[in-house]
Amino acid sequence: MFSKRQLFLQHVAQTSEVPMCLEVSHASGMYIYGTDGKKYLDFDSGISVSSVGHCHPAVVNAVKLQAETYMHTMVYGEHIQAPQVEYATLLTEVLNNGLNSIYYVNSGSEAVEAAMKLARKATGRYDIISCANAYHGSTIAAESLRSDTTYTKHFLPTIPGVRHIRFNNDTDLAKITNKTACVILEPVQAEAGIIVPVNDYLQKVQTRCQKTGTLLILDEIQTGFGRTGEMFAHQKYGITPDILLIAKGMGGGMPIGGVVASNEMMIHFARNPALGHITTFGGHPVCVAAALATLKLLIDETYIAEIEKKKYS
Repeated sequence: MFSKRQLFLQHVAQTSEVPMCLEVSHASGMYIYGTDGKKYLDFDSGISVSSVGHCHPAVVNAVKLQAETYMHTMVYGEHIQAPQVEYATLLTEVLNNGLNSIYYVNSGSEAVEAAMKLARKATGRYDIISCANAYHGSTIAAESLRSDTTYTKHFLPTIPGVRHIRFNNDTDLAKITNKTACVILEPVQAEAGIIVPVNDYLQKVQTRCQKTGTLLILDEIQTGFGRTGEMFAHQKYGITPDILLIAKGMGGGMPIGGVVASNEMMIHFARNPALGHITTFGGHPVCVAAALATLKLLIDETYIAEIEKKKYS
């Protein structure tokens, strides 16, 4: 009889030759429990996913209730589904900045892909600018935004038309021109080493984008949902993007992402041609129900308000 560990190594594809092989029994709050009885503090939070802890009762109950109601019909903008409508309405209230429409997707990488398509469609332009040392996902288009060729060299060619600027470098902003469809950046660079913007850098990027008619896309897939002390980092830094990308902590443990923009921007997915971006499972009602429960928790509880205090404790 093979053990689960042996079967795992034989049949589940690995992304490392030395996987951790932690066999999970269950998880609750901040902790993961192994089948050997050991208790582990989860510093990863499922790679920034479990924003309200593992198996929060409110999220679990929302999943159960929605699964008993309907699990899947047609998700992309054809059927009116209560979880999607309620989430979009509440998110619009939280943002309160004109970003009033969300296109639901499956993940952060898909959100990046869809946003790149939307920017090119809306502007009629080709060039895309991202920041050096940024990370925006692992699909081929998202990898094309990466400057580090350690990974991308094995998957060449990536998509053309991508250039890079240095984060917090004002001089490089001249590279944003009237040929640039969009600038996509993280408000706080994550994998580059938790690099925060300084000297009003984000405002300067936005000003340059407005001057050249370039769309500003903020990738808040990691910084969103309270991680910087505000619901979203762009609120902390006092700017509003043209397109906002969310995922990870959005679903409270369920897989979901979103592209958020104005109705006027989103209409480009519906015109010339229709079905400008489609998805089978993006906005799955069970996932959106979990996301709605998570967003309500973050609004009603004091988790986010306590971040600034904990930073100095």
